[in-house]
Amino acid sequence: MEPFQLQQATDVPYLTLNRWEQMDPTLVVGVSARRLQIDEDRLCDNYALHVQDDPERVRQNRQQLVDELGFSLSAWTCGNQVHGVHIEQIGIGERGRGNKLLEDALPATDGLFTREQDILLTSFYADCVPLLFYSPDKEIIGVAHAGWKGSVAGIGTKMVNLLNEQGAKHEHLQVAIGPSIGACCYEVDELVMSPVREQLGSSCDTIATATEEGKWRLDLKKFNQELLVRAGVPQKNILCSSYCTSCDEKLFHSHRASGGKAGRIVVWIGKKGFSP
Repeated sequence: MEPFQLQQATDVPYLTLNRWEQMDPTLVVGVSARRLQIDEDRLCDNYALHVQDDPERVRQNRQQLVDELGFSLSAWTCGNQVHGVHIEQIGIGERGRGNKLLEDALPATDGLFTREQDILLTSFYADCVPLLFYSPDKEIIGVAHAGWKGSVAGIGTKMVNLLNEQGAKHEHLQVAIGPSIGACCYEVDELVMSPVREQLGSSCDTIATATEEGKWRLDLKKFNQELLVRAGVPQKNILCSSYCTSCDEKLFHSHRASGGKAGRIVVWIGKKGFSP
């Protein structure tokens, strides 16, 4: 059953993770969707400042979204993603980094976590895998951007270990794998498959299917799921979206489906509180 539910009765379409929000009424977690009326301009519902779009329009899109979610734009916090594994703990001092200017985002950062309320952790995607983390026992939340480079480098495992160091027990840790490109649309070559094999060994056969000599269809979501289980997260605690961002290009941005001309959806997680 798809864990992310589309909210259509709004001017700003998005998907929510109701199961988590029901666990904690202060928790806000979701994924942006493209506007249901199709626009010739592919960037009209873009939330990222690093693609070729008018920064003022991006800020307006962000403002509309936070208004819908019940946050202020000053709570929006993000990193400048580089397909790496660097993860930052966000405190009050980092709140709002990157909310209006790309130059102000946390540099070379693909993962964020916090214990604080009224901080909206955000991350941007156009086929890569969003990883969302929630520790209900320690009230820690996090998000990680896992493209194939970040996946094979173990950003999900690194986040699990960091949260464990913060006191979050593996058996209580909840992880959600958001919409991303599916194996149906993600064909890769040996450059990608070689490090995947190094990580999974013979288990690689369960996440990749050969299509022709030197080509495979890789399921990045299942790959991350397997790595998370190996890191100690119980399988029953992992939710995985069935959405493919390339198949569902009318709903999500897709780098592959657009020929590299896509905007970016945003994935967020935050706990409502009072602004300092």
